[in-house]
Amino acid sequence: MLQSKIIYSPHYLIKLENHVYQPEKYSLVKEKLIQEGWASESDFVEPELPDEKTLLLVHTSEYLQDLKALRLTPRTWRSELPLTRDTINSALYSVSGTILAFKEALSSLVGVHLGGGHHHAFPDHAEGFCYLNDVAICARYALKTGLTRKVAIVDCDLHQGNGTAFIFKDDPAVFTFSIHQEDIYPPKEKSSLDIGLKAGAGDLIYLQELERALKQVFDFKPELVIYVAGVDPYKYDKLGNLKLTKEGLLKRDTLVLGECARRNVPCVVTMAGGYAFKVEDTVELHFQTAITAIRFMRAKNG
Repeated sequence: MLQSKIIYSPHYLIKLENHVYQPEKYSLVKEKLIQEGWASESDFVEPELPDEKTLLLVHTSEYLQDLKALRLTPRTWRSELPLTRDTINSALYSVSGTILAFKEALSSLVGVHLGGGHHHAFPDHAEGFCYLNDVAICARYALKTGLTRKVAIVDCDLHQGNGTAFIFKDDPAVFTFSIHQEDIYPPKEKSSLDIGLKAGAGDLIYLQELERALKQVFDFKPELVIYVAGVDPYKYDKLGNLKLTKEGLLKRDTLVLGECARRNVPCVVTMAGGYAFKVEDTVELHFQTAITAIRFMRAKNG
């Protein structure tokens, strides 16, 4: 039995036809964790639907009403996912999932969410497969509880966390860091710290830049880190060209989680993007992130 529950919802398994998004990855990662002995069924917990008060920590009432009514408006159409009850429910459960991972992280220093990381959503509109910004909502929720006074968002997805950067641009309690490929989607917002890499950067440059940046992140003295652990920097991803290997991504996860562990800073891990040509590769990379987190969880909790 693990010291911390892993967060997962079957609602993440939405049906899409011929889409680059791979929602089946979530259930496949869960199955792999069980099959390979890293977790049992009892180690997983499902989030409940969030209340509107929680969603309003970040999103506007007008936008939330559009989502509730499934209205195709300038606020909703930019998500690039179908506007259906299933996709909106998936986004809603994802919000609660990341908050639940935060609660788990408070007791065991690592909270793992097999979902989440929807960092492109803005307060008043959807973008890039993201209807609701669970990362930003979790950060606001954590601050509102008073259980943490400073939050750092460490965003290692292929794409800049533009929605998150915009949301916290004037918030001194949140440090936003994004390391991403510079010459692709999205149009960039200003994070507290941005590292935009050229195509083909590879493991060495990426890890050197990340290690340097994490020094600045922890100079902020965060009391919580939310890790957006997208695996789309992978060299065989459909949407980018950062060319990281599986070994490079493992070193990335180990570096981020290790820096949190060394300072006893709770870390919430979200899966975020991953669009490999073979879904098996996406699953393997997310699995790699999850077991790295589990290893740190076990190390800190004996």
